[in-house]
Amino acid sequence: MSNKSTWIIGSFVAVLLAGFFSPAFAETATAAGGTGPLVAKIFMGLGVSLGLAGSAVGLSIAFQALLGGGAENFYKNIAVALMPSSQGIYAIVVLFTNLDKFDSDPYTVAGKGAIAGLAMFLSAWYQGIVCAAGIRSILEGRNTLANALVSGAMPETYAVFALVMTFIIK
Repeated sequence: MSNKSTWIIGSFVAVLLAGFFSPAFAETATAAGGTGPLVAKIFMGLGVSLGLAGSAVGLSIAFQALLGGGAENFYKNIAVALMPSSQGIYAIVVLFTNLDKFDSDPYTVAGKGAIAGLAMFLSAWYQGIVCAAGIRSILEGRNTLANALVSGAMPETYAVFALVMTFIIK
């Protein structure tokens, strides 16, 4: 396992452990009348955080390729570089569509947060890699903007599938 993935997994585990053993969380669970809403809030928060973090990682990868092309090519290819930002928007949509269900169906909300967060994190990350490759191929003259946009849209379909699944799961 690489050093970067060790840090990511270690940070994730540390946040989870701190959350479960914190007295503030224990008071919230007692005041809310059970641990179900607390679990839902934690998992939904992690899901939104993962979706936003995936978008940030994907955007940074794509914009590195875009900036490598120079100022004259920046605005020609910016649409391809902006593609990974949509997963963060999808994660926020999942949060807002489930805000009223934390108390009534907490474990379903927790599952929706976990499904959406993981799928959107990974799809945004890999979409950034695909978009960076598309930008590079455009800059080298081997590809067109349309081909790069279509290729970049393929990883996004799985984020859309995860978004749709959060609406289907009852």
